[in-house]
Amino acid sequence: MPRGAEALGFGPRCKATLVGAIAARALRNGAHGYVRACFEHSLYLQLGSGFLCLGGENLGAGPLNLLCTPMPEGSVRPRLNPGDAVRIEGETLVAGELRIEFGDADPWWPAPVGTWDRSSLVRGLAAAKAALGILQPQDGLALLAPGGRSQQHGSMARVAAAPIDHLGDLLRREPTVEAAPDAARIAPLVGLGPGLTPSGDDVLGGLLVALALVGRIALRDRLWRALQRAIAERTTEISRAHLAAAAEGQGGAQLHSALSAIMRGASAGIEGACAALGGVGHTSGWDALAGGLLVLETTAKITN
Repeated sequence: MPRGAEALGFGPRCKATLVGAIAARALRNGAHGYVRACFEHSLYLQLGSGFLCLGGENLGAGPLNLLCTPMPEGSVRPRLNPGDAVRIEGETLVAGELRIEFGDADPWWPAPVGTWDRSSLVRGLAAAKAALGILQPQDGLALLAPGGRSQQHGSMARVAAAPIDHLGDLLRREPTVEAAPDAARIAPLVGLGPGLTPSGDDVLGGLLVALALVGRIALRDRLWRALQRAIAERTTEISRAHLAAAAEGQGGAQLHSALSAIMRGASAGIEGACAALGGVGHTSGWDALAGGLLVLETTAKITN
């Protein structure tokens, strides 16, 4: 696997252009931490108890993301590895030879959905189902989403089926009864699948974000509280950071774009928005969409 900043194409100095709201909290003067993970196009850093994901502008906006302008190809490229020290000096992030000036970075928050109603949502869901039929996700838990290839469920999808059924029941009952999430029934979804953000966590993240978008904040908060123990015990620290962001209503820009387009019934842009999610992680974007669609499908059935 390519290593750290060398793989990202960063030179020893670069400027951050965009910073997510949660990443900004970690960038406190004097904060110390270390590199947690290195990928081809990004680095995860921990500063105190906060996490951020560092990458070039093609990484896309998100609550944990700090996006930077790469230096010219001829620059000297530092190498970073998990465990290397990171610190904040004023408005500069320092990691090995890498220095990132973030003081002028624009803040990023998810854009508001805009005007939507049941009619627009039904129209958007039909377009999303058609898009998934065309795009045909091949792996992960998007197979459980409307339009997914349910006949080809694998073992991971079979484990996820019962927790997702319980979540569906919870979503349907909650508007009339303040339903209590059964953490034991949902817990098998937490940490389900490989990687730093397993598929089951991505589904839950998409669901939490969508609950905020449709205004079901009380249910989102009850679900988040009910899952605290399972999340602490069953998944990775990096995935916990993404789930905590989702519990504040914040996911990646691609997820917000797709869910908002579906809610507004913006049929012409939905296939492209779903396709963009397909490029997020191995299956992370698809899985988050599956969680979001579970909320939107239920909302369309209960909204007057």
